Amino acid sequence: MATLEAFRTVLDDARTPEIIRNHIIDSLQYALRNHGQIFTSKEVEWLARWDDARIPVAATRELQKRMTRGAD
Repeated sequence: MATLEAFRTVLDDARTPEIIRNHIIDSLQYALRNHGQIFTSKEVEWLARWDDARIPVAATRELQKRMTRGAD
């Protein structure tokens, strides 16, 4: 969680260059879509509430996958 909080701090910093913001968002989005199991449920739920639409979409999909797997 500390790493995700650090990413959030960098994203919220007005001095952060846009290219860095995009790399962080793209990396998190990729990780959620392709390796979502590496995140805890708490982390995925937290990411689902981020204000950048790309992360919550990927996080919500991961949560839905987990709920579907749990229903089997």
